[in-house]
Amino acid sequence: MLPMRCSWSLARASYSTKPRKQLVARYSGEFPEKLLNRKHKVPTHMYIANAEAAGRISQYLEPHFQSSGCDTVMELNSGAGYFTRHLLDRESQFRRIILLETMDHFMPKIQELHALYPERVKVRQGDFVNLWKLVYMDKMDGGSRVADLLSDVPQKAYTDDINMLVFGAVGSYPFFKHLINSLIFQTSLFNLGRCEMILAMPPPIYIHLTCNNEIGYLIYRSTSVLFQILFKHQFIAKVPREDFLPQQTVYSPTKSSKLGKVQSINPEYLYLVKFTPRRNLHELCQSQDLPALWFFIKQNYVSRRNRIIPNLEKWVPGCGPRLIINPQSSESVKPIYPDELPKKLPQYSCQSTTMSTSNYYPGINIYTQFGDLLPSQMLTLFSQFRQWPEYGESSFLASLENALLKLETANDEPNLEDGVTLPEEDDAEADEMLEEESPESASTPAKRRRKASS
Repeated sequence: MLPMRCSWSLARASYSTKPRKQLVARYSGEFPEKLLNRKHKVPTHMYIANAEAAGRISQYLEPHFQSSGCDTVMELNSGAGYFTRHLLDRESQFRRIILLETMDHFMPKIQELHALYPERVKVRQGDFVNLWKLVYMDKMDGGSRVADLLSDVPQKAYTDDINMLVFGAVGSYPFFKHLINSLIFQTSLFNLGRCEMILAMPPPIYIHLTCNNEIGYLIYRSTSVLFQILFKHQFIAKVPREDFLPQQTVYSPTKSSKLGKVQSINPEYLYLVKFTPRRNLHELCQSQDLPALWFFIKQNYVSRRNRIIPNLEKWVPGCGPRLIINPQSSESVKPIYPDELPKKLPQYSCQSTTMSTSNYYPGINIYTQFGDLLPSQMLTLFSQFRQWPEYGESSFLASLENALLKLETANDEPNLEDGVTLPEEDDAEADEMLEEESPESASTPAKRRRKASS
């Protein structure tokens, strides 16, 4: 297992063309030195570097803004304010603009905007990208950091229209895992409503979240399945990576890298994408059953080659014939955005589709693996399992209760970030693909893997 993990580390760097002196000469008047003097493997926070880049992004987002009836927008790390100006120009649409900033350097300029538009522009300093850390800190001391950071966000019922748009550039994989957990456990951000996110993000993260099983089990994991069940997603455009700060190190593929085919896809770009929680999520899976769905998927994808019938018979003995002899007709899923051409999507990513609880896997047998199932088929399998009369007394519920207890009593940050510590392979490897470069970050996932396997 260790050689595989090393291949992630060696192959995960990305792309940069601008020498440091050129960056300093061009941007030193507006950006702090820490964003200019060091290249990063995968920055978690990124800033739009210039007005030209902001203008191009605004043009890409024009049809998406026009089709949205939402009057509240949140910008993450507005920095020098290049994109903020485009939001301010939409006075008739965005009646409230929430600016969340991480760095002290930019706060005086952002506060000036609040002074100019006191009713329209709201400013908060805080780390939205690491929202899961604030959740953890609040849990430890009973604080209100998350509530304070999101105090200007309008609250709506889940099935109402979206409560706000969120725009930013995010390179943090734990951020996307937190979004999944927020929907599953109805906490944090999505406890206020269904916000729609338009983000610039590294290609490997997007591919990991939106791929199907054709890419292979090394990339298609439980997080991929959960994300596609919970969210509808849409690819908008590729934007040059050099339009964002800080810059990244040059991508250097290695012969031993098993993930080179993903890491080498568009390293000179970020993907501009949109995703929204599904409005009918609670029709597909009742809110009280979402933790069970989460555990069902996470547990059965511990190994991608787990066979479905032998695994489920550990919880419900003798259930195999029900799956093999299924008299129900299957309901197919359809693309949510039919005008989206598959050939124009990033390599290995797939179209967002509707979800169904009747999308049965054809010809299931004792050799069928969980990795063979598409997200909608996995949702259908859980729905079948949930409706069996033995479910209420199965050992599955005891395992679920134990997992939730571990989650509730988690007393360190890695446990909180992962949701619950299961001996899985997917999250640890994906973390290494997209973690920040430092001696500590290189050793932490390996320690976590050894801990999980002990």
